Amino acid sequence: MAKKPNPTIGKSLALMGQLGLSIAFPIALFTVGGNYLDGFFHTNSHILLLFGLLLGLISGIYGAYRLLKSSLS
Repeated sequence: MAKKPNPTIGKSLALMGQLGLSIAFPIALFTVGGNYLDGFFHTNSHILLLFGLLLGLISGIYGAYRLLKSSLS
């Protein structure tokens, strides 16, 4: 099996930027959506905000996993 060449510094920096965005964007999007739904349904416990945060975290980690899996294979 042939060994893959080492990536350049630019490609490594681009991958780090993509990883950061693939984690941060879903967390922010789902958290804002959960906060909006809490205001819309007038829930005082902020349960939808926390659910959105958790869903965004899971989605972000899964997206980062898929990105790393495709770039490292």
